[in-house]
Amino acid sequence: MLNLDISRLKIKNFSALKKKLASIKKKGTPAFEQHKEDIEALKQALKKYRKYKNLILIGNGGSNTSFKAFHNALVHPDSKKKAFILTTMEPDLIEDIKSVFPRRKTLVMPVSKSGNTVGILEVMFAFEGYRMLPVTTPDSGALSTIAKKQSLDIIPHAPVGGRFSGLTASALAPALFLDIDAESIDNGARTMYKYCNPAVPLEKNPALQLAASLYLLEKKGFIEIFCPIYSSKLAGAQNLIVQLIHETVGKKGKGQTIFCADAPESQHHTNQRFFGGRKNVLGVFVTVGKQEDIESKVSVPDSVKSLKIRDGSLSDIDGVPYAKALEFEFRGTWEDAIKHKIPCAHINIDKVSPFSMGEFMAFWHYVAVYSAWLRDLDAFDQPQVETSKEISFRLRKEYKS
Repeated sequence: MLNLDISRLKIKNFSALKKKLASIKKKGTPAFEQHKEDIEALKQALKKYRKYKNLILIGNGGSNTSFKAFHNALVHPDSKKKAFILTTMEPDLIEDIKSVFPRRKTLVMPVSKSGNTVGILEVMFAFEGYRMLPVTTPDSGALSTIAKKQSLDIIPHAPVGGRFSGLTASALAPALFLDIDAESIDNGARTMYKYCNPAVPLEKNPALQLAASLYLLEKKGFIEIFCPIYSSKLAGAQNLIVQLIHETVGKKGKGQTIFCADAPESQHHTNQRFFGGRKNVLGVFVTVGKQEDIESKVSVPDSVKSLKIRDGSLSDIDGVPYAKALEFEFRGTWEDAIKHKIPCAHINIDKVSPFSMGEFMAFWHYVAVYSAWLRDLDAFDQPQVETSKEISFRLRKEYKS
């Protein structure tokens, strides 16, 4: 279960947003919530590829960010099935990946809704001779045409924009390949969607509460969001969160910048900025309530227990559960932020599971959408993304000539 605490964001009330909230309530349910992927059909489509032990997913942006979150959280490092998410045409990396993942054991999965992402096609061509299984829109775009010409199977990509496509084949097909419980992800997401749907009033809608708070704080000059994630498993969602906020809200000179970071490591590089830099940053802290290992404790050798450290000795940390040590790291930064009167929100996941990962993703879907709607923006376009793609393709053409 996901729990949100916005009490430290210092928002007295949302009366100034009365008209905007009334408008949001009339909005229809977005396509990402309406779509229901046929998970059983995906399982059937993947049956013929069971012999492969490795997966190389080729994708950019929304074609990889949701799967990366699932993979990082839900696949154990010693899993017999391995996956690599390839997001670049960097030649040295491609050759390194080829040396690790042999053809006979590896399935390559290019993912592109449009089928026309140049970088995806370039990288795909580098894996000639590997078995391919594209995820793309059938009968549309170059990737679909290539698949037909090469007699490749296609897994259809639903008409849902990339950054919101976590409950479509683009994320669930590779998840199923790795034996991740896709049904539980779907169930968790749909549970959160019910809490966060536009028809649900702000008082009961956690995503709208956070989005509205962030919007009001932006108006007060808090244009940056520091999001430390106190979980190595949840850290794989960083790019998804950043993409959702930046591509959905960063338009027409509006929106906030969000920077996510692994915590407590972030305390050793960004706390200085958070506490000592410009006063335009608010905090959104992410934690996990329960670790799987709650038994392991710090064991300080008797020979060094008397060693002085800070205002105590090493004996003070002897016997402290590691789970508690992690909690205390979070509380140290949280309480320091409160002391410095920095607005902060706290998102806590009770435990990491397929269900809670679905919840976590769905929550951020709606935070992003509401953040756009509150600023009178189109939540589902990204107009500034295309120009750089056009320039890079022109440079390729000029190089050839």
